[in-house]
Amino acid sequence: MAEIRQTEIARLARVSQATVSRVLNNDPQVNEELRQRVLAVVEALGYVPDARAQSLRAQRTRLLGLVVHRAPTALAHDPFFSALIASIIEQAGKQGYHLCVDAARTVKGQRAIYEELLRTRRVDGLILVESETRDERIARLTAEGFPFVLIGRYEPEDAIYTVDNDNIGAARMATEYLLQQGRRRIAYIGGPAGLTVTRDRLRGYRDALQAWGMNYDARLVAFGAFSEQGGARAMCELLSLPHAPDAVLALDDVLAIGAMREAQRHQLRIPEDIAFIGFNDTPLCSFVEPSLTSVAIDIAALARAATQRLIDLIEGRSPSPRRLIVPSRLVPRESA
Repeated sequence: MAEIRQTEIARLARVSQATVSRVLNNDPQVNEELRQRVLAVVEALGYVPDARAQSLRAQRTRLLGLVVHRAPTALAHDPFFSALIASIIEQAGKQGYHLCVDAARTVKGQRAIYEELLRTRRVDGLILVESETRDERIARLTAEGFPFVLIGRYEPEDAIYTVDNDNIGAARMATEYLLQQGRRRIAYIGGPAGLTVTRDRLRGYRDALQAWGMNYDARLVAFGAFSEQGGARAMCELLSLPHAPDAVLALDDVLAIGAMREAQRHQLRIPEDIAFIGFNDTPLCSFVEPSLTSVAIDIAALARAATQRLIDLIEGRSPSPRRLIVPSRLVPRESA
């Protein structure tokens, strides 16, 4: 009977039944406007929850969810996600939680996964990565009052719980390092253009050029898929310019390595003719020739902080501050 009444409350309050359940269980992440709307209907109906059913619904799965926008085959070769997932599993395990990972290549596939997770409550909370300007995942999860933490940046910055690097500052630091080495035609290779991290690092790159009194040239900016092939294609595009770049800042190490190999295929010497800097400081940096200079963003620290914050939210605690920044540093090697 209680389940039927909750469904009726959801209909009258114009919210999902899951939102009604979370309001009745005092979930701290439920939007305040939704909370008041549900409580008004509860009061009007004189609804009293069934204690036994409420207790069963409050039981946790002790599973955390991570949905990755990658093909499973691509995920297997991505050192960033390997390190991220390993650190999440380690931190979650310390507190009796486990990690559920799913992969979706398309936006439609990703949407279906999130719908299923919200419908079944198969996980207690979600860690999000690779936010977009208009991110429907975040809007939906916020509306549902479902616990989640984003690894990345979102606007407005105090709207949700996030853990991130200062990507703008880190890209500016790396670009200035290349400028200090005498490089003057510095290119930027980003990931997919719609991602916040792509835009933020592009902004840091532009800020550094401006600070040095140099003009921004859009022809020196290319975007690619997160793969070695994506980096190679972007580099081929840059090398077709009348005046090729003498340095490249790439969004991650895999893109940088793909670009380096394409430059070598064109008989360019690294770093004499062209220098390269990547991001993430993965083990790959030491395995390539020449070794790759990279910005270390401390993937393990990002993962540990995001996991702990998510567990805090699930267990009714409110982490502070809402946005946590993990410091970055440049690791110089032979490529720059």
